Amino acid sequence: MAAEIHSRPQTSRPVLLNKIEGHSDAVNAAVLIPKEDGVITVGEDRTIRVWLKRDSGQYWPSIYHTVSSPCSCMSYHHDSRRIFIGQDNGAIVEFLISEDFNKMNHVKTYPAHQSRVSDMMFSLESEWVVSTGHDKSVSWMCTQSGSMLGRHYFTSWASCLQYDHDTQHAFVGDYSGQITLLKLERQTYSTITTLKGHEGSIGALWWDPVQRLLFSGASDHSVIMWDIGGRKGRTLLLQGHHERVQAVRYLQLTRQLLSCSADGGITVWNMDTPREEAPQWLDSDSCQKCEQPFFWNIKQMWDNKTLGLRQHHCRKCGKAVCGKCSSKRSTYPIMGFEFQVRVCDACFDTIKEEDRTPLATFHEGKHNIAHMDMDPSRGLMVTCGSDRIVKMHFLLLFSRQGRMRLQKWFTPLTEREKKKVIRDMTTMVLARPPRSCSFLQWRDLKIVYKRYASLYFCAGLEDQDNELLTLEVLHRYVELLDKYFGNVCELDIIFNFEKAYYILDEFLMGGEILDTSKDEVGVSVEEADTLQETMEEYMNKPTY
Repeated sequence: MAAEIHSRPQTSRPVLLNKIEGHSDAVNAAVLIPKEDGVITVGEDRTIRVWLKRDSGQYWPSIYHTVSSPCSCMSYHHDSRRIFIGQDNGAIVEFLISEDFNKMNHVKTYPAHQSRVSDMMFSLESEWVVSTGHDKSVSWMCTQSGSMLGRHYFTSWASCLQYDHDTQHAFVGDYSGQITLLKLERQTYSTITTLKGHEGSIGALWWDPVQRLLFSGASDHSVIMWDIGGRKGRTLLLQGHHERVQAVRYLQLTRQLLSCSADGGITVWNMDTPREEAPQWLDSDSCQKCEQPFFWNIKQMWDNKTLGLRQHHCRKCGKAVCGKCSSKRSTYPIMGFEFQVRVCDACFDTIKEEDRTPLATFHEGKHNIAHMDMDPSRGLMVTCGSDRIVKMHFLLLFSRQGRMRLQKWFTPLTEREKKKVIRDMTTMVLARPPRSCSFLQWRDLKIVYKRYASLYFCAGLEDQDNELLTLEVLHRYVELLDKYFGNVCELDIIFNFEKAYYILDEFLMGGEILDTSKDEVGVSVEEADTLQETMEEYMNKPTY
């Protein structure tokens, strides 16, 4: 799938404008067409699609082209309308798109790699296409002759790439967590330096040629800003994700950094404020506060007749401390720690309340984000990836006596079929022992249920969907009910069933999660209650 999101200023939430569906497999890359209401997508289903917005407001494919191998990445140059597609077999295919975006002609095929192409960039100035692949190499080829100009091998898979068109420098991130800076020439190359700072594989890179800043995101859930132009080795660590960072983009005009992660999180960092570098962690055999030995310091443990302690590090000063001397947790956004981290007691006392003011905002992308592209002039962002939400077919609430309290159908069924589903669900679930598994197989559906007090919450979903995520969905609905009613019980749902349905409609739409935020759903329900009270007062007024 690919979702186009309207990017608002930092104080606002991104607004979902459209959802483009049509690929039969995962979408690996999507780009916005500049000055056009269009999106180009490539995916594992071996298709290249150009979507244009029609008068109805929906996106329809004006170009549908199939290639011989799954498409892994893409590079599009709008001025020349040339598009390069990286494939799973290691080849790069070049196409030329017509001015009306209704036709695409094959130009050339480049044998760039021996296995899957992971990333690539096209340079019109040098007429090069630079690419990285899972054959542990980076290659650059001439687009005029189609010949290979050079290749450099790494010790692990090359995962992402950025290229400076003016200086012909390439930044290559790999699965070992290193970023290699190469100076590319027509027939040779030279290795400038290697940047080491991440503890996991590099997932995304972004190069800002104006300020000469490099941003990297990795599987260690962090983003690092490398000040290349400053030549002082300055780095800033930004921690604001719970999963692998897979896309980063720096906005020069607003001085904001956008980063997207595998769990659908979108973080907007304010880079226009002074920040401090995180300190290097110090090594010590004993706590640098209370001088108690750590568990590997056998000599001091023997001399003091005491057991060794586990070593921790204060994120603010970097000192090696024990758990007793670092019992406090605090955010420290000026160093990039938007979540609470361990700090020693002395540093905790020095952190003021204004130092805890967040310097980033967090938003939900509602799906796994594998790739992201932006058009800052129009304030548009497009993200693509696989859905991390479940598709429910129905949701049933029934009591221990088998009485139906709530039923919601997300797929069309006849009344006779609905009655049979209800009868089968109540019979199967109520007959199971209390400590049985909460997952069942019924026909071609997977049944997930959970008991809360005297009510059973039962959902039917497709066989490939995640059962554990469905349990979390059911639990979140119970939390929403509990927040609204206050310690919700079966009688609340019986006498206020319309509220239970309204909360469910604000939470789920079409069997998919609409909004996971309890606050946002609560605000919508409160607004509906206010409108209902206003209408009742208006209707109860006398007509004279």
